[in-house]
Order: sequence, then structure tokens, then C-alpha cells
Amino acid sequence: MAHAQSHFASVVVDFSPAPGQFVNEPLFNDPIKALDAPVGGGTYNPNNSKLVSLGGFGGSITLTFDHTVMDDATNPFGLDAIVFGNATWVGGDPNRHWAECGVIEISRDVNDNGQADEPWYLIPGTHIIDPTGQRETQTWDDNTGNPDYPPSNPNWIPPGCSGTWMTVGCRLPSDVFDVTVLENPNGLGATEEGIFGYGDFNPVLILGDMNVDNTVDDPEINPEHFYTVPDDPFEVGITPGSGGGDAFDIAWAIDAVTGEPAELDGFDFIRITNGVNFVTPLFGEISTEIGAVADVLPGDGDMNCDGVLDGLDIQPFTLALTDRDVYEAAYAGCNWRNADVNDDDNVNSEDITPFISELTGG
Repeated sequence: MAHAQSHFASVVVDFSPAPGQFVNEPLFNDPIKALDAPVGGGTYNPNNSKLVSLGGFGGSITLTFDHTVMDDATNPFGLDAIVFGNATWVGGDPNRHWAECGVIEISRDVNDNGQADEPWYLIPGTHIIDPTGQRETQTWDDNTGNPDYPPSNPNWIPPGCSGTWMTVGCRLPSDVFDVTVLENPNGLGATEEGIFGYGDFNPVLILGDMNVDNTVDDPEINPEHFYTVPDDPFEVGITPGSGGGDAFDIAWAIDAVTGEPAELDGFDFIRITNGVNFVTPLFGEISTEIGAVADVLPGDGDMNCDGVLDGLDIQPFTLALTDRDVYEAAYAGCNWRNADVNDDDNVNSEDITPFISELTGG
């Protein structure tokens, strides 16, 4: 019997944390916690029950799905995948984040051997403008008395690491990211986001919080429908109906050496690496935490956001076609793009026949 594809990363390919304060803590050092759906805590307080820490600079995790995540321009906002961490807003201000950003890379299994042995391509985001120049190494030593190399705390050494070793990563600019609180470079009153394209920057909402108020509005919605709706990364705040996290477009990927577009049709492997090399006096190292990676779910006709396509979707589908404003007012937080059943990036009468076909199983 065929099994449905998972909407979330389902296999850990590699886990290589760098030294850090949580790498020996059972709550944060199990890479399996990066699989399946995230557990959101909202914009004020993260839920830390399902996260894995990457430790210091260059710590990484590599994941894969049970299918290829495709570049689909008809996805909401044209975005293809979402990375979830445990960032929050400081004092509820979406222009100020408790965030520990991770750099995203993707790879296509061109030779179809199931191994992550093909070239990696970089999602540069807003702050990697010179990938080769920003590529750095960090040497570590398990001799914590050696002043030349960190760490100084033996409890920060990851299991299995000994002697001296190095981690490598694309370092995010220190003047922006080597801070306890990340502020929008566009200003504290900005409506356009100045940081995107990295993991663990945006909060993960509580399941069913459809309007970003930290309360459950739809207790019936399932994680597969809530945490696969991307937030608009170009706008400050979280798009109503999205579960939060940090979405990206596969089309953003570049060859880190040449800077040329990767022109991938999809990816099979995703690697997230801590891109910040900074230890705060009070909170310890800036350490990316990962709770899940999702494949964005395209519009599927589920217009009332109850997780199923049935007769209750007919009226909201009709509203989405005839009056988007009325639809969004009546079904607050639901994504009107779900009515784009034929995936042509338009919501119009051409979606009626495929909607009926989906509804009736035709």
C-alpha cells in the first residue's frame, strides 16, 4: 500500500554540532527532534520541547524528506520550504527578535543514490553578499585550558569530539548579528523586513493561532495544514493563517563560488549551519535551534481550513472566487490561495472544474 508523503523532513542525514552550552543537554541534543512537525510557543515564549541546538559557529544539521521538495512558483508567495526554530519577538515587537540565525543550503540528488554527495547551493538571504569572503573556519580544542582555541568550558564539548577540529560556515555580518536582540535594519517602525532567508529568525506560532494573537482560533486544524503555510518574509510580522517560521524560495539558491543562480528544480537535502560566531556574556553562545523543516503546501481547495476538503468548503470557495475581502473577513486567517486548485497562480473560474474534481474524487 502506498504511503502519503510527509510534509516535513523525515530523516537526519548528519548532525555535527559545534561546542555550545546545550550540546550535552538531552532537551536540546537529539537531532530527531528536527523531524516531523514543529511545536510552536507563539511570539512571546518559544516552546522548547522539540528543538535541537547546533551549538556554536559552524555547527550544522542535514535533513532530507521522503520526496523531492519542488520549486513551485504557484505556492503562496512563491515560497517552497519553511525552517522552524525558537525565535521570539522582544516585548511583542516584530521589529525586535530574540533570534539565532542559521544559514541554509540545499542540494539536489541528481545521481539518485540517496546520498548527500552532490553540490550544495546557498540561500544567501539578505546578508550574504560575498559568499566566499564570508566563509570562515573556527578551530576548537577539547583542551579547555588552551587559551588559543575555545571552548573554555568542558561541558560545551559535543559528544565524540576530541583533540582539535574545525567547523566551517558562511558567517553573517557581526555588526548586525553579533547581538542579543536582532533589530530590523530598516528601522524599528518599518513595515518591510530587513532580515530574511535564514533559519531561526521568526517565531513559530501556537497550533491554530490564525491571527497572530497567541491564542488558538482553530482547535481543529492539523499541523500539516498550519505549519505548511508560509509567512511573507518581505513584510514585518507573521502573515495571518501562517504558522510562522522562515520560508524561502528554491529559486533564491546560488552557487556560493560563482554567485550564479543554481537554477534547481527542487532539493532533496537541506543543511542548516549556525552562521553567528558570538558568545554573549549573559546568555552564552548564539546557537541556532531547529525544530522542523516543512514543504510548503500548495492551494488544495480546503477553504475553511479545517484540514479536509468536503462540502463545507463550497461556500468559502465561491466567496474566494467572487469577493476575496468578504472571504477573508468570514474565514479569518485562512489562505485564499487555497482556491488556486489548478496551480496557475490565479484564483478564477478556471479553478471551478478542478475544485469539483477534487471534491468528488473525480
